Amino acid sequence: MTDYTPPRIAIIEDDYDLLQSTLEYLHIAGYIAWGVGNGDAFYKQLLINPVDVVMIDIGLPGEDGFSIARHLRSIPHLAIIIVSARDTLEDRLAGLNAGADRYLVKPVNLDELIANINAMVRRKDVVVDLPIAAGLCWRLSGQYWTLTSPSGAVLPLTAREYRLLQMLIAVQGQTISKFDIADDIIGRRIINRNERLDVLLARLRKKANATLKEPLPIKTAHMHGYAFTAPAIIQ
Repeated sequence: MTDYTPPRIAIIEDDYDLLQSTLEYLHIAGYIAWGVGNGDAFYKQLLINPVDVVMIDIGLPGEDGFSIARHLRSIPHLAIIIVSARDTLEDRLAGLNAGADRYLVKPVNLDELIANINAMVRRKDVVVDLPIAAGLCWRLSGQYWTLTSPSGAVLPLTAREYRLLQMLIAVQGQTISKFDIADDIIGRRIINRNERLDVLLARLRKKANATLKEPLPIKTAHMHGYAFTAPAIIQ
């Protein structure tokens, strides 16, 4: 077993006081960390000081946090955390779809932040990259509106089917409330939106069984919601 090396951390935060207090806490805890107030400064500093973890605020001057996350998600083993005061489901999903591994809502307890950093880095090193590298994961294509199984079978999707899978895969195994999904996909003003969602999911499961020759890894949490329970990426 190799000795544990604390991850190197970069912070992109335009609130100067918050940036400095977070950096001070990380330095006291033994981490190598640096921070900047915008995307341009971050890209320049990254060339000199590579990191393992990037913490990003959304509302930045110039390029916003979502865009920065999208640019960074192609870097192998780089863990991305969005830390924002925006706490709506739409914002959280947008962050995860952009490439963030975690989405934390301000104000964040700094001990909790460090726990998230360490857990995420271990997961990046040990778990997440292995099934993806081996091709043993589901792949959702936003360009072609298809879902590809680990065996390589391809399932064409309608707009609502794609959005349903996008929501579930983006939160990486977590359960999403049935009401939140129905409000997004069917519409808040539709009285029988939950029933329509049930029909949509039943048809999608039936289509998957017929086309992919295997069931979709979507778990139903009774009286709560749904979760996509297999390794998956959004392309």
